[in-house]
Amino acid sequence: MGYIFRLSFANLKLRKLRTVLTIVGIMIGIMSVVTMLTAGIGARRAMVEQVEKVGSTREIHVYSTDTTRKDRILTDSTVLKFEKLGNVTDVYPVVSLDGTEKMGSFMGYNAILGVPAEYLESLKVAEGKYPKQNGSRPQILAGLGSRYVFYNDRTGQIYGESSKGTRSLAGQRLEFKLMPMDIPKDEESEDREDEFGDGSDAEEKASATDAGGASETPSQMVNLNIVGETDNEYDYNFYTDIDTLKYYIKRQSVDGYMPGQPRDKDDNPYKVWVYSEIILRVDKTENVEIVSKVVRDMGYRVENNLEMLKSVNRTIGTMQMVLGIIGAIAIVVAVIGIINTMMTAVYDRVREIALLRMLGSDSDDISFMFLFESALMGFVGGVLGVLLSMLINYFINGKLVALMAMPKDAYIMTTPLWLIALVIISSTLVSVLAGAIPARWAAHIKPLEALDH
Repeated sequence: MGYIFRLSFANLKLRKLRTVLTIVGIMIGIMSVVTMLTAGIGARRAMVEQVEKVGSTREIHVYSTDTTRKDRILTDSTVLKFEKLGNVTDVYPVVSLDGTEKMGSFMGYNAILGVPAEYLESLKVAEGKYPKQNGSRPQILAGLGSRYVFYNDRTGQIYGESSKGTRSLAGQRLEFKLMPMDIPKDEESEDREDEFGDGSDAEEKASATDAGGASETPSQMVNLNIVGETDNEYDYNFYTDIDTLKYYIKRQSVDGYMPGQPRDKDDNPYKVWVYSEIILRVDKTENVEIVSKVVRDMGYRVENNLEMLKSVNRTIGTMQMVLGIIGAIAIVVAVIGIINTMMTAVYDRVREIALLRMLGSDSDDISFMFLFESALMGFVGGVLGVLLSMLINYFINGKLVALMAMPKDAYIMTTPLWLIALVIISSTLVSVLAGAIPARWAAHIKPLEALDH
């Protein structure tokens, strides 16, 4: 059998140009497939990491479908209902307060989310501490990503991209101003209290009244302390203790109307606290869809990161399928090249085959010789294709990282070891299959007929 290997190497070396062109075809096909699969794998990994950083896949966010209907709002009674649901381990009501924020020359429009202390403690604090319950003004826990929601309205510069953006938000002062609140004129009190309960003058009252018969409560900037910052770059929220925020909102109420609280269909305030959302934490990821369906059937709107993750996987899967089809076309071209090369080799070596048969080589030996040559070209082409793909990935990573202002050690496109092994093995096997037809033809050549060729 050793002479078969020697003959195979000798024949490939003898026909260098044909061999090189065939290997180049395989290499380009493999490079195309690996690069496209790597792009899909890298995109999937990056998007999955982003989804998981945005929030746990075991969390379900529940929202009201119609805040003017009492049976659709989220209240303490709704919290009790959710606590009785199977597979639900924790229930966190959320109060939202809209407003504008300022930090020096930078401003933003984030809402402040009041959440229970248990939920606050589930967030990882990178700098500072957790907000504590107090009877005055809310303390703020800022998401790391909130650095990028502040901007300079004159220059358009983002705070996170400025010279100050590298400093932690923990320990800084945040100037907060409530969004204006419309109060029906006929129910507005003559003696309103301002934000600090000191009353408002006649000039403020006159300027607050509009042509439509409604008035807007005056609101001043108040200083809030940012006591901590999370470690999540995808967290753009401001958090505080829910009881402190409730108390703060009550102090801003006018004639029973409280900022951030919805009203019924007659534009009257509810007599109970209405939450902007309720967060459910489920025991297992597998049960998220079950609980989501139950809550949805109760008449509420449901969002969870698991659905987002599945949507991401579907999108990436479609993209990989399209890229795979393009890569497969390149592979088909390479396979045709192998078949053409081996068929030509058989035709050129008919007399050699006849001589080997007369010297005692059987049809299996002849077939194996051509299959080995095909496998060898497929293996070399596969290895070179993977190496070329890795070089392209390295170049693309450098460009993308610079373009997206990512850390220098970040890699979007990486080639996992299992993919390298799979591609090289597949390249070898496909080449063997491509050489099977020429090998079969060579094995059935009759010596006497071949000598007359």
